[in-house]
Amino acid sequence: MHLFRTIAALFCIASNHAFTFHARSPMHRSLPRAEVQLDLSKTNLNDDDSLLINRRNIFELAIKSSAVSALVVGMPSKSSAAAPSAVDLKRLQVGHSRVRYLLENWDKLTQTCNNRAMSTTESKQIVRTEGGGGGFCEKNPLVVQEYLGYKSTTDPLFKADSLMLKAVPLVDKSVMDEADYVDLVEQYREKADYTSLLAYTSSWGEANPNGGKEAVDDYLDKTKEVVIETEVLLRKVLKALQLEILPPSEKS
Repeated sequence: MHLFRTIAALFCIASNHAFTFHARSPMHRSLPRAEVQLDLSKTNLNDDDSLLINRRNIFELAIKSSAVSALVVGMPSKSSAAAPSAVDLKRLQVGHSRVRYLLENWDKLTQTCNNRAMSTTESKQIVRTEGGGGGFCEKNPLVVQEYLGYKSTTDPLFKADSLMLKAVPLVDKSVMDEADYVDLVEQYREKADYTSLLAYTSSWGEANPNGGKEAVDDYLDKTKEVVIETEVLLRKVLKALQLEILPPSEKS
């Protein structure tokens, strides 16, 4: 499944070089069929994955395919070839800034002391622990999803991996090549997805069989560890795109 996602991502990149043509064009009918062959002679395959092609060769195939398209079918589509604007890329910078803020204020953001109005769903998912001053504290792991772009379509990091892939033409080759960048984006997506899953699991920890406050705390600690790893990957993406690292901030 991991490989198929990578293949889909790579051909999505190739679409940045997509070319349009009309099916009834006489020129199109007269052109010979173009074929692209992938040289696997240098591909290193291990015993477990002997039938799988590595990402770099797949990436090269996608690039070659788009190059042949350039020779076969006319003018490029401006809408598909356009790289992300500075405004679009700012989402990645702001999103990274918010992730840093989350990590620096982890306890404050994932725990709220004294009661507040909650929906029925929230009241089931929030873990209550004893607090000072005669009150109690609510641990809310779901807040992590808000900072990673999993709660709203308006979050800066909502579907950030798609934006990152569209930015492949902007990758600084002195930092990494395009194939390594695509692999980096895939790593980021997997870590971000895992973070969201851990946060959700933690939110239901006490209600689950054999669950309890300790189980919730363990899941929340693990969630923080993965958020740290996610931040590192996101920082590398910004570096590859030559984007400034912004100070930690809660604002989106």
